[in-house]
Amino acid sequence: MSIVLIVEDEQDVAIVLAKRLKDEGFEVIMAQDAYEGFSLALKDKPDLVLLDLMLPAGGGLGVLQNIRSSSKIMNMPVVVITGIKDAEYEQKVLKAGVEAYLEKPYDFEQLKGIIQKILKNPEA
Repeated sequence: MSIVLIVEDEQDVAIVLAKRLKDEGFEVIMAQDAYEGFSLALKDKPDLVLLDLMLPAGGGLGVLQNIRSSSKIMNMPVVVITGIKDAEYEQKVLKAGVEAYLEKPYDFEQLKGIIQKILKNPEA
């Protein structure tokens, strides 16, 4: 069973997403701020991180940069889910090394497809 870490400060959003992922057969762990998100990524080594960018305690971009600079988890797949609608910022985040960038509100089926593609092809 694949483990997905949801790093999202809006608890109601995280709970709904976690339930939908659990219904699809994923094991889910959740973090509510940047510090906790990076700590859980390092400790639990999930198969995939779903990362909000607007987070307390450091911001999502900081989490992404910490993951990419940690030798233990630098290749961990990260999918950004954000309310930030800015093409320039999106390019900056994509260059920082994410597998996908989704704007809220997102389509769950699209997200599920991205997750399945990443986890079936970890090297892709």
